Amino acid sequence: MGKAEIAKMDARGRLLVPSSFREVLNLKDGSSVLAILDEKTETISIVPFAYLGENIAHISIEMSDAPGTLSRILALLAKENVDLIKSESIAAQRGRVATWSALVEVSKCKKSPEKLRALLLSEKLARAAEIRKV
Repeated sequence: MGKAEIAKMDARGRLLVPSSFREVLNLKDGSSVLAILDEKTETISIVPFAYLGENIAHISIEMSDAPGTLSRILALLAKENVDLIKSESIAAQRGRVATWSALVEVSKCKKSPEKLRALLLSEKLARAAEIRKV
């Protein structure tokens, strides 16, 4: 089970990560983290980030909430040499609509983000897709 603590933002927009979180994640002074904003849900995710210098992209997909849909998307991305770093899926409307977002490493992928997006849509795996470099 996850932990939750209230954190306060200072006047300069800085958040203090609770010390118990820093210990678990081995975050030290100067550690890099990736902040991910989800405008739809108005949430921020903060992820320890050791991948600086790599070719990172964020993928957000709306898909059918049917068994096997996500596995077919992952198989297609693996075939295109997209390496998964972190992902989250949510059944937005159980049995009808799901969303999946992921942080991926794309340096071995031969397709541009737009061509990868077009492939996902043409294969009818995604109802909507957004892929952007981080």
